[in-house]
Amino acid sequence: MPGYVIGNFFVYSVINAFTPGPGNILALNTVTNYGWKKGLPLFFGIFSGYYVVQMICAVFVYGVSTLLPDVLGIMKYVGAAYILWLAVHIAVSRPDEDGGGK
Repeated sequence: MPGYVIGNFFVYSVINAFTPGPGNILALNTVTNYGWKKGLPLFFGIFSGYYVVQMICAVFVYGVSTLLPDVLGIMKYVGAAYILWLAVHIAVSRPDEDGGGK
């Protein structure tokens, strides 16, 4: 694997680790309620778990690109179509008609 790919992966992972998401919201809530010292293990657990998942994904994509280089091109288009499908369904979705909050 070329060095620039590993560098790009780490830059991507660091940026994604600090963007808002469920893990960061949970860590913020824990630190707010229990303090920094008690929330630190949770933060490091979320951070390290995120990196493990990203490393598994990186190894999988590298393996697919090495063993089946033609499949990777197809996977790009399938992934792009799926993200576009999600975006369209989110854009046209309407809230529930209940109107009553729980």
